[in-house]
Amino acid sequence: MTFWLNGDFKEERTAIHIADRGFLLGDGVFETVLLVDGRPAFFSAHIRRMRAGAAALGIEAHIDEGDLAAAVTELARRNDAAHAKAWARLTLTRGVGPRGLAVVKGEWTPTLLVTVNRYAAPLDHGPAKVIVSKHCRNEHSLTARWKTLNYLDNILAKDEATVAGVDDAIMLNTARRVACASAANVFLVRGETIKTPPLEEGAMPGVVRAIVLEEAKKAGIEGKTAPVESNELSAAALFLTNSLIGLRAAAKRGGREPDEEASAVIEKLKSCYDAAMKMDLEAFEASR
Repeated sequence: MTFWLNGDFKEERTAIHIADRGFLLGDGVFETVLLVDGRPAFFSAHIRRMRAGAAALGIEAHIDEGDLAAAVTELARRNDAAHAKAWARLTLTRGVGPRGLAVVKGEWTPTLLVTVNRYAAPLDHGPAKVIVSKHCRNEHSLTARWKTLNYLDNILAKDEATVAGVDDAIMLNTARRVACASAANVFLVRGETIKTPPLEEGAMPGVVRAIVLEEAKKAGIEGKTAPVESNELSAAALFLTNSLIGLRAAAKRGGREPDEEASAVIEKLKSCYDAAMKMDLEAFEASR
């Protein structure tokens, strides 16, 4: 597999420095981007979030959207993913520098890695089944506000779902309210209204989450960001969002599956999201 590392295309397996803080300490941020026929969806939004996350962590790195776009499309070509769905992973770490936890400005050489792989979407057997995880999401932590490499809580929540034989696990925050799923944002559907936890509750600032809220407004569907109590998960229809699945209906195990009215709202939002993606991909193609 060919990958891109700090401006160069490489194929050797041993490429990350043994003193890289991303490897040693999880000190960095990342983005996962859907590729359709070699074109990244909503790439500018992902780059904006990566830059903001890097700034929040104090990582001084030059993140050039044009260079990264070129790297992604070239990797799709080299890795036989230019004519299929694929995913790109952009990983930025503080890089290599002095030993220890202290961060001293100007003493780090950041690492920026891009990989691209073909994406086999999971088979759709109806709404995703979810449970509520025992692993908590700390809404007060900086790691809950950005896609950092500190993902252990999410990993454990996802493993909990796998062991339980379901698709995902919903994580509660320290106040025992809903934050997000292990790798997705959570929406509730009631009538013509959708609701999702605000960022202050520990929700990831998802790219798809933002687009869905924007498209809902255009479609005449009320979109609210408000705290979600855990007991609401059993009483409302649900759907999950992330960059690879888009929108997928969901139901808490033992809870309510989307009825006809809720399903119609979800399908309408899916259609709006697909149209927004089509426009974004066409704009990306036109800019090349």
